This record gives sequence, structure tokens and C-alpha cells, in this order.
Amino acid sequence: MKRTALIIALLVALIPAAAGAETSYHGVSTGGIVNDVAITADGRYMVAGTGDGGIVCLHRDGTVLWNASAPDAVTAVAVAGDYIAAGTGGGDVLLFDGNGGRYWTKSVAGSVRDLAFAGDGRSLAVAGDRIILFTNLGKEEWNRAMQPGARSGETPPHATSVAFTSDGKFIVTGSSNGAILFMNRDGNLVWEGLARDAVTAVDASRDGSVVAAGARDRALQVYGRSGGLPWALPTGAPILALALSGDGKFVVVGKEGGDVECYRPNDALIWKNRTASNVPAVDVSRRGEAVAAGNAGGTVYLWNGNGNPRWTFDAGAPVSAVALSEKGDYLAAGAGERAFIFRTADEPVTAAEETESATTAPTEAGGAGALIGLLAVAAAGAAGRLRRR
Repeated sequence: MKRTALIIALLVALIPAAAGAETSYHGVSTGGIVNDVAITADGRYMVAGTGDGGIVCLHRDGTVLWNASAPDAVTAVAVAGDYIAAGTGGGDVLLFDGNGGRYWTKSVAGSVRDLAFAGDGRSLAVAGDRIILFTNLGKEEWNRAMQPGARSGETPPHATSVAFTSDGKFIVTGSSNGAILFMNRDGNLVWEGLARDAVTAVDASRDGSVVAAGARDRALQVYGRSGGLPWALPTGAPILALALSGDGKFVVVGKEGGDVECYRPNDALIWKNRTASNVPAVDVSRRGEAVAAGNAGGTVYLWNGNGNPRWTFDAGAPVSAVALSEKGDYLAAGAGERAFIFRTADEPVTAAEETESATTAPTEAGGAGALIGLLAVAAAGAAGRLRRR
């Protein structure tokens, strides 16, 4: 009896540990370099777009829900509810449903550099050579050219980044010539700002009351909905990535050289953390509970809202993109040819399940699961032997 009790106790002790190890994160090989990732607001699934034209949808339990192919390198992806959009270097825009069924494909001028959905997914803004607005039915509602400006030697300039307010009323975009355009849903210009170099990233709060823009001119700019003179702060290095919390209370930037900084708009720097290399990817949850970043050295970082570290993860290749769910409870990342989805409450451990390829059916986690099965059989056998005595 003591022997049986010991086996059962060991079994009980191992189950929680193994379950935690298997569910802390999941990774999948996409077959191509991941250029961008997006995650649903609830963290239910993520989408990755790759340099070889792959579009991979990964459930948070590690299941590859579907994958599809685009005619060119996928440069940007976006998710809203059960709408998934992908844009390519050749100027194609593709819209899918949550099951991977394709609604439509459209072509725009120039490479698609960014995509943004309205909160309900019924409108999609595309940053290419022009800013274009499509409905979810594929109708082009309007497009706007990026006008050449005094800051640019490039003719013509192109859009570099775009953001849509969750209520669908406003769109903000940045351009290669330093222009920052804030437009209403109909494409009418509300106001225009100007950076001294190419704008690398823009974002807007859920209602458009706060707009943030980062550029290679080493300055962070923050505007109100009415525009006017921005709150501007020098950052000391070019801004490579930027994210604004949904409530507009936190703006996070990733910079050349490896710094990640968090500001309170119109106030001051809250915290600063240094990584070992350039930071091309950052995100922040809706209320600033979590901040994520990825750097060129291959590390994914997660901090709380105060800048205190929660965990880091060695992704094994330069991190190209990160995306947090609305509450910050799930994190998507792309690094090299792998896409990852993390449950942020758990520190990632290497025993987690990893799918070999997005083109093959996901396999069940082995190792600890197999050990648990063997222990269960042993326990049952021991109990049977005792009954036979």
C-alpha cells in the first residue's frame, strides 16, 4: 500500500508541473521568415505573415487552425474579431474569415507597409503608396496620396504606418516624408503634423483623443484629437516601433541601440529599460498592464506597467513583431521562421509544446505527458497486484 501511495503522490505532484510546462507557450515553424504578427483582442488566436507568402493562424492551445498562401511576401497582417487581413510586398490585400476562407483579394499601388482595422472589422485602412480604405465587402471607399513635403528628397513619398480608432471614426497615418495625417472616416483631413524625418510608427487611443507618432528624427510627438502643437520629447535615438495603450495613458517606444521607454503622454518618461540590440517591435495592453518588446538579438521581453521585468524568452532569431491581447494575458511574437503565442502569466519554459511545421498536423506534447501516462499505468498495476495478494 505504501508503494502505491508513493506512486500516486508522485503522479499528483507531476501533473500540475507538466501541465504548466506544456501550456506556457506554443511555437510553430512557418517555413519562412516572419515579417508581422497580430492577435485577437481576447488572445484566442494569432496570425503570422511570412516572407515566402505564408499566412499561418495559430490557436493559443498550439493548434495550427489553418494556413494560406499569398502571391508575394506578406509584409503586414491585422486581425479584428473573425476578420484577418494580409498585405504583400507586391501590393495585394487579402481578407479572410476566421476559418481561413478567403473573402476577397484587392491590389493597391506599392508595397503594403501596414494595415489597420476599425474595431468591428468592417473597415480596413491600408498603407501603401497611398492610404486606401476598404469595406469588409471589398469596396474601395477612398484613397489619398501622400503629398511631397519639404522634409523628403523622395518623390513621391509613401505611407509607412497606419492606425484606426476602435470606434471607426478616425484614421492616422505617417509617411516617408515626415507627414502625420489625422483623417475622419470619410477620408477628410482633420489636421496634419510634421516630423523632421520619416515617420516609422503611429498609433491612436480607442477614441482618437490621443495620437502618438515616432520617427527617425529622434523625437516622440503626441497630439490631441484637435491637432495643434504637439507635446514633443527628444528620445536620443531613432524610434523604430511605437504603441499607445487603448486608454491613451501610456505610450511605449522601441529605439535604435536597444532602449525601450514608456511615457505618460503630455507628461514625462515613466520608465526605461535597456536591451542589447535594436528594438523593432513593441506593444502595450489596453490599460498598460503589460508591455512587450522584441529585439534584433532574438529576445522577447515582458514587463508590467511599472517597467518591472516579468520574464524574457530567447526566441533564437531576431524578433520582428510582437502583439498583446487587449488585457495583456496573451502575447504573439515572430522570430526568424517561428511564430509563438505565450500565456503571459507563465514564464516560458523550454518543455513547452512546439509544432514542427505549420503545414503538418500539430502533435501532442510528449515527454512529461508520456511520463504521467507511464506512472498512471504503474500505479494501476501496483494497485492490482495488492488486490491479488
